Amino acid sequence: MKYDKKKVIKISAGIFILLLVMGTLLLYTKNDTFRGFFDRYVFRKEVYANNLPNIPIDEVDLSHIYAFGGSIFVLEQNSLKSYNKLGYEEYSLDVEIANPIFDSSGNYLCLADKNSKKVYLISERNIVWQKDMSGNIINICVNRNGYIAATTRDVSDKSIITTYDNNGNVLFKTHISTTSIIAVNLSDDNKYLALAEADSSGIMVQSDIQVISVQNAEKLYTYMAKPGDLIVNIKYNNKNKLICMYDSHMDSINNNQAAEITKFEDGTLFADINLDSNIIKVIKKMEGMFSAKSEMQIISSNDFNQKITYEAEDVPKTVNTYSNMAYLNFGTEVLFINTNGWLIKDYKSSEEVQGIALGDSVAGIIYKDRIEIISF
Repeated sequence: MKYDKKKVIKISAGIFILLLVMGTLLLYTKNDTFRGFFDRYVFRKEVYANNLPNIPIDEVDLSHIYAFGGSIFVLEQNSLKSYNKLGYEEYSLDVEIANPIFDSSGNYLCLADKNSKKVYLISERNIVWQKDMSGNIINICVNRNGYIAATTRDVSDKSIITTYDNNGNVLFKTHISTTSIIAVNLSDDNKYLALAEADSSGIMVQSDIQVISVQNAEKLYTYMAKPGDLIVNIKYNNKNKLICMYDSHMDSINNNQAAEITKFEDGTLFADINLDSNIIKVIKKMEGMFSAKSEMQIISSNDFNQKITYEAEDVPKTVNTYSNMAYLNFGTEVLFINTNGWLIKDYKSSEEVQGIALGDSVAGIIYKDRIEIISF
């Protein structure tokens, strides 16, 4: 039998390359030293202060800086300016906002004036609509289709939640007079509005969640938490499951039934439900009497048995998330980690980071005189 030598060499080379790639991937995932070498010298994940595109600023309030849609937004003197990943101004919008609160999802950015009246929906470089609310705005949320739920407080201290479609039409209003509104969230299929409330008038705090049909403006059910369990936040994930964070644990709630996702054990420093399909918690782990590490657990909010961990050599000062990205801020170093548990960027500085604006493909590292831009 006659062999084609060229064909055999090609097949052998292909098998060798495949085995080499598989071996490299295995080492990268299993060996910290190997992964650190590749991250630094091959993937060049380390980035350094004063060596990145930046936006000069004059001590802008941290709450006036936001990352969204691959851009950094800076609100100053009623002008909302958008900067690209190279630090160049792309466009600006005239808005009347003194105390901004932001929320974003998909291609929509919602901007409102907290404790005042103005609310704006922004998309594709334009103000889609704007309104003056009748009461003072407490909080806002927007879903991926541009539907907004805005919570206001009137002169009688009653909370009113107004739900809008993406054209600014009022769908319905919900009035709450006896409890405090903790959080509000809309599902991405536009079907459900969830309201988290807390009543502290009794001996123990009583929290509950109202789930309302957006189409019919009718209450579907009220989920009553256990007495003493304080609701901190709620969010519909990418499968439109309602995730609820308490001060001691997290639950998934469906049809008035709760399933526990995770508890907060001793040493839990931070927890968050704002990722698209995951929740995270960061745990402090003592390595001796005077040293500690931290572990970030990334748990699927659709399958609670799926858990990925990322270990850091120090304890973070702040942690935050957006879309499918989280950061651990250690002061002069910031690690950006995706929900697969991969380190995406390792930012290092000789001076203390003042704040971080995190978007889905960009982050702004904020100092008194500038915003340094990291692209993912």
